[in-house]
Amino acid sequence: FVEEFAIGMGLKLWGKEKNGTLYSIRLFPLGGYCKMKDEDMSSNDPDSFSNATMPKKFAIIFAGAFMNFILALAIFIGIAFFSGSATTTVREVSEGSPAQQAGIQNGDIIYKVDGKTIRSFEDLTFKFARLTPDTNRTFDITVKRNGEKLNFNLKPYFDENTGRYLIGIAPVLKNGILAKNVDGIEKNTFFGTIRDGYFNMIFTIKVTIIGVVELFTGQIGFEQMMGPIGITPVIDSQYENAMKVSIGATILTMLNIMALLSANIGVFNLLPIPALDGGRIVFLAIEAIRGKPISPEREGMVHFIGFVLLMGFGIFIAFKDLINIF
Repeated sequence: FVEEFAIGMGLKLWGKEKNGTLYSIRLFPLGGYCKMKDEDMSSNDPDSFSNATMPKKFAIIFAGAFMNFILALAIFIGIAFFSGSATTTVREVSEGSPAQQAGIQNGDIIYKVDGKTIRSFEDLTFKFARLTPDTNRTFDITVKRNGEKLNFNLKPYFDENTGRYLIGIAPVLKNGILAKNVDGIEKNTFFGTIRDGYFNMIFTIKVTIIGVVELFTGQIGFEQMMGPIGITPVIDSQYENAMKVSIGATILTMLNIMALLSANIGVFNLLPIPALDGGRIVFLAIEAIRGKPISPEREGMVHFIGFVLLMGFGIFIAFKDLINIF
């Protein structure tokens, strides 16, 4: 179904056709694309995308975002091998903290917060980091202790130094299998490393989805959005800070940013917006409900309009980023 598979954009520099697909390298090394045969028009060709079965169309459309998630997963697992991770097991409870007052002890495994399962320490801290300074509520914490599930109620306190709500616990750390030995920190297991990398990817996807929802519901203003231009100074700052530590830290920092961006792109592509993969999946859902496909020409027009709007939005964000930088 693929007419052309291109690396980069713009003028074609090199191309080779094989099995009906043109593989090409374009002038500008920015992303790439897959051009499907007769994607937005009716055709009698049995090999055209418009004549493919619905499951095949879905698999093709979903494949791009799926590979973004696979890349993010591979990178997160690689990072966990070399850097380790913080677990949901409590290593230390601060004296007089809400956790101690509630009855949480060293060795407890944080299992749920308000009925929602906690998979990583980042997931736990994210729940409290999102609280506003005027928050005044109690949380239900479920822990695992010696195979038994125990429930505690605690009210986090607002720390003026960090500007965040804390509950007063420190996690057990696991060192990476391929990292240098550190006294007092146990090495992670192979499967534990795979698990940590997987849940880091899930956490990143979750945070991205929450951010998108809050953006479209007005909880986050457009002034907080950044495009490729706006994120460059952030990456530069991360790079400079990591270089002060070591080359290894710099590599892991850049890989972490790459994984975050890959997962973000995967989520963005699945948004139900015309011209994006998610928009095409919406048309497949409509086809399933109607029992017949929508005219490829009409669908193509909708996606074209969506593409124009997305390009306009991208220009707006780029202009905003330039103003903020300069």
